[in-house]
Amino acid sequence: MEGLIHQVISGIATGGIYASVALALVMIYQATHHINFAQGELATFSTYITLTFINMGMSYWAALALAIVASFCIGVVIERILIRPMAHAPILSAVGVFVGLLLIINSLSGWFFDYTTGTRFTRPIGLRLITSIR
Repeated sequence: MEGLIHQVISGIATGGIYASVALALVMIYQATHHINFAQGELATFSTYITLTFINMGMSYWAALALAIVASFCIGVVIERILIRPMAHAPILSAVGVFVGLLLIINSLSGWFFDYTTGTRFTRPIGLRLITSIR
């Protein structure tokens, strides 16, 4: 029974992450009328920023708040430099910019934070992880 509860909670958490990314995609499309192919890479980059702050010794919530501010600033820079000039450009130009941004953010994530994914987040609340399902 404990394994079932853990799986349900894990599924709800994963669904919440997917819903947040989908909501971000819709909001960006409604604001710019372009589909941002780099949205997942930007979310990954923000997650790595949070993990870096946690590894520097900050608490989970302080690191999360600071990463949100840093991600907002990165988003403003991207919007001013890349998105705004594409407002009246042909659609294929905008697609090229977003695919290029995807590749750039992906490469920067690997360069800054390494290409391995062996690190894990600390839990913000005291939930006990189940290591085996009986």
